Amino acid sequence: MEYRPVRLSTATEQACCILALIASRNLSPITNGELSARMAVSPSYLAKITRRLVVAELISSEPGAKGGFVLVQPMRLITLLMVVEAIEGDEPFFQPAGVVERVFKNRRRAVEKGMSVVQEKMHEAELAWRRSLSSVTMQEIIDDALKGEML
Repeated sequence: MEYRPVRLSTATEQACCILALIASRNLSPITNGELSARMAVSPSYLAKITRRLVVAELISSEPGAKGGFVLVQPMRLITLLMVVEAIEGDEPFFQPAGVVERVFKNRRRAVEKGMSVVQEKMHEAELAWRRSLSSVTMQEIIDDALKGEML
């Protein structure tokens, strides 16, 4: 079997882009239509992503003719983990489906021991991954990428 890394949806990358576009506006709201045009993504699809960012309180929607999306907090306070969890959720990566238990019904004790090790190692890996994502802010990513350039 070929190794396949944990996969995040393309919506996570798009959410990072949305935040960068909003941040580049210097507190001036950006509309869903503007985001859609810049990103070449349908407005209805973008609305699903922005909704998740609003629910996670990373952005807010300002009503009115001059309204649009703005950051709720500065990019220096928004971690990559916050963005990932806003889009992907915070459910554990590994959730046993009971396959091993069904296949090895007559080896219950061995299955429990083995699955305990698997769950522990998966949990450790997930914690390390989350710790890594929480250690970098969106502002740090932008600063590193731009090195003094404007968006």
